[in-house]
Amino acid sequence: MLSNLTKISLGVIILCIAFTSNAQRKYSIVKVIDDLRYNWDETAISLKDYHGIQEFCSSKVEKEKTLKLLDDIHHWDTTLYYVVKEKYEKTQDKEAAATLKDIETLEADFTTLNFKEFIQEECGQIKVIRDDFDAVTIKQYEKAIKKFEKELVAYINIITERIDIIDEHVHHLQLD
Repeated sequence: MLSNLTKISLGVIILCIAFTSNAQRKYSIVKVIDDLRYNWDETAISLKDYHGIQEFCSSKVEKEKTLKLLDDIHHWDTTLYYVVKEKYEKTQDKEAAATLKDIETLEADFTTLNFKEFIQEECGQIKVIRDDFDAVTIKQYEKAIKKFEKELVAYINIITERIDIIDEHVHHLQLD
């Protein structure tokens, strides 16, 4: 039989272990946003040229990976929104207000659904470019690719800029 002192000691030890493991599982929203920004930057680089988007369009794995990343970005932006909103309500911090506005823009204008629609259109254009041009019409093919890449890069850059701006705000807000 265990004495009361031993039982209490074991209880305290178990509680300490439980609290320690919970503390270790606690996430840092700043680190999460940083990681998402880094992952998006890598993805965006691969999507910014004809060959990268061609690989994306032909690979189910790449599509799923990219769309999951965008879903994660939107999930964490929503989480961040509520964290920043709470800070703003307490402090009326101008940086927090700007962050909220930028998150709202990203969430409204660059949803995963919007990206899917845009990317489906881009994948359709790749098929047209591939099917309509041959060795004889190579100059037109090169022009079509340049036009395609310009439109694609502009869209990807806008998303990247929005994500980067939000990440910059997070560092100024001192949320951790």
